[in-house]
Amino acid sequence: MNATLLSFGNELLLGRTVDTNTSWLARELAGLGISVVGATIVGDDLASIRDAFVRAAQRADLVLATGGLGPTGDDLTRQGLADACGVALVDDADSLRRMQAFFRRLGRPMADINRVQARLPQRAEALANDEGTAPGIAASLEGAKIFVMPGVPREMRAMFLARVRPRLVRGGNVVLAEMIRCFGTGESVIGAKIADLISAGQAGKGPSVGTTVNDGLIGIRIAAEAPSESAARDAIEPVAETIERRLGDWVLGRGDTTPSSAAAQCLLRANATVVTAESCTGGLLAKMFTDVPGSSAWFLEGEVCYSNAAKIARLGVPAELIESHGAVSEPVCRAMTEGALRTMGGSYALALTGIAGPTGGNPEKPVGLVFVGQGSQSGKSKTALEGGSFNCRVEKYVFPGDRATVRLRAAHTALNLLRLALKHR
Repeated sequence: MNATLLSFGNELLLGRTVDTNTSWLARELAGLGISVVGATIVGDDLASIRDAFVRAAQRADLVLATGGLGPTGDDLTRQGLADACGVALVDDADSLRRMQAFFRRLGRPMADINRVQARLPQRAEALANDEGTAPGIAASLEGAKIFVMPGVPREMRAMFLARVRPRLVRGGNVVLAEMIRCFGTGESVIGAKIADLISAGQAGKGPSVGTTVNDGLIGIRIAAEAPSESAARDAIEPVAETIERRLGDWVLGRGDTTPSSAAAQCLLRANATVVTAESCTGGLLAKMFTDVPGSSAWFLEGEVCYSNAAKIARLGVPAELIESHGAVSEPVCRAMTEGALRTMGGSYALALTGIAGPTGGNPEKPVGLVFVGQGSQSGKSKTALEGGSFNCRVEKYVFPGDRATVRLRAAHTALNLLRLALKHR
């Protein structure tokens, strides 16, 4: 079986919304052994939607479509599908009852405009939406199975897993993939380390291996096709272990591991805590920590000390140090790190100060210059305000890119320094 994916909405064509549904569905279908032969974004135009359904049904055995099932005038997917099938839209009483019950649970009256969402192409079947108001649609056209789902990713994923996936017949083989996440070196270095594994996959002598890079995070995707999921996993695992062994400290983890979740795991294993002092990143580092569920177990607090006065008042950075070296300097970053440990406590501290741009740089201190401090309590852990001695290191970096990229790379680098410190303590 092969499939075509359709995404409807002007917001996708204009780039205002990123189409994450297509990539998610493609991965799900690969796991079922279903090949995706095409993916198309279509605007909110009735004739274009109709034609897209017809072409997709002629091309593939399965059509999965997302978007355009809302209650407003530009939500034309249901009518476009009806036109493609040559039938009229009809009211579906069960869908209307489910929608009315949904609004009752919210304690809100259902507007009349929502009734259009309970209309389906004649002879089509409604797919219940457990996460929202718009039901999906199951239909057939030109011998192809068609499933239409909401464009909201949360609703689409729930509907696919509960209503669509069980109806799909597995292909002859299962395609399984594993992702290894890395940080701390370039894609070319990673590629050289695993070049033989990439070549073996290209020659059909093992699972396929490829690399991607995004904001300094490198992903290594290992994919295998086999008659069963267990057989595919057995083919992937030795390759994954080889890659992890070769790359060592550059490996953050597998799957959706991020620098923050990798650092969090290290903190949990060490029964340690962390505090942050941020200037150029403006709280981004603390946000990344608290994005990880359960962060209250190891993240204590953070200070955003953007101004010189805040660095002095909140962290105890000596004013003369800033006057002598500037706020973006190794001595000030070290003082920020020690100040965070002294005033906030914690087993570990991270501090950042830099020039994120686009202005503020000069030949001596260019845009992208960032100092990252990582420190820990010496000997017995101290609580806030107790004082004591600290082990601190400061690293200097110059990150390329715009303001957002510099801040992101700085925060990721700080998290990685903490991960490595915990790993090798």
